[in-house]
Amino acid sequence: MDYTQLPHLLDANYLKFDTEAKLRPTTIKLGPLWTKQEQPGFLGALEKRQLDAGAQRTETQQAFDLLDALSRSGAMTLDQTSLHVVLAATHCFDETVIDTAVKQNDNPIEKLERRSMLIVASTIHRKAPSLLLRPPEVERIRYALGSLSPALFEPSAQKKLF
Repeated sequence: MDYTQLPHLLDANYLKFDTEAKLRPTTIKLGPLWTKQEQPGFLGALEKRQLDAGAQRTETQQAFDLLDALSRSGAMTLDQTSLHVVLAATHCFDETVIDTAVKQNDNPIEKLERRSMLIVASTIHRKAPSLLLRPPEVERIRYALGSLSPALFEPSAQKKLF
């Protein structure tokens, strides 16, 4: 899977399956000053230091140089490793959560949990929602979503997700 395309794929699926357009992609912006914790030696004490933009570039380059050396410039695979990808999305409300629940008698958390999480999970796992849910739960979730996202449960949803 090309993880660089995941934000674009998620955004496309938000537009395709979120009929109310409540789920939007979010850009994560880091602050200009980072704090690095490091332990200089095996028995040394933990030290903290601030990294400005120049130091951040240097540390990033050193990390990639180490990765390059450990993998022999990509010639050797790195088994038993993990890759962490951080993506963010924002669920938008027209009114406050309390106003939505009290005035409109609508449960926004239910929609967020069911529809939004199903769209994200289906996209990341590359499976239709009906394959991610336990069989007894599929009909219950489909009924709870009502007309919000009928396309999520269509037989062709698997093809539409990717």
